[in-house]
Amino acid sequence: MKLCNTALAIGISAVTAAGLSLLKVNKALVIGSTAVVVGSGLMICFSERKHLNTKVRDYEYFFNRAQDKFELANYEEAILDYDKALELSPNEICLIYSMRGNAKRNLGDFDGAISDQNIALAFDPLYTDGYFNRSSAKFQKRDFDGAIRDYSQVIKMNPKDSDAFFNRAYVKKEVGDMKGAYEDWRKAAALGDDEAAKLLKEHCK
Repeated sequence: MKLCNTALAIGISAVTAAGLSLLKVNKALVIGSTAVVVGSGLMICFSERKHLNTKVRDYEYFFNRAQDKFELANYEEAILDYDKALELSPNEICLIYSMRGNAKRNLGDFDGAISDQNIALAFDPLYTDGYFNRSSAKFQKRDFDGAIRDYSQVIKMNPKDSDAFFNRAYVKKEVGDMKGAYEDWRKAAALGDDEAAKLLKEHCK
């Protein structure tokens, strides 16, 4: 089975960058005001911008450190850093919850993993990684029907996701649906998955 652990996100998100670019002095307050008021307005603006920049840098620090710890299989400490990142970023909610869910899954906390993916999907029902990661946790919890439903949702949203076909085949094989598994392996192989092609060849002898 293949896992989706989401690509490392480095730097400011497009949403955050756009938000920072829109941070301007309120012109209605500045026009017709004295130089002192203008200066105060600019100082407030710069202060707010500095605060936002600091918050973004702090978010990036904790999120990237969490990703590093995740890659080193230090999942407990990664979760603590994901928690910090969640406190600092209102824009990357889906990504952080999904990654924290993956860390919990790798620790064997499948209910916690599913809960985090549920939160990510509540924020964005079109977040395909949420369905993929939730299906992986459901499979490990032996909720095979739930895993198949989630992989099917990924495929519905992205019919060219060979990993979702591959994994769904694996789950179908576990529940004895070999016909369905063969069909999913065929589709994964047609999308360029060499491992699926190998399994298809082995099981179709």
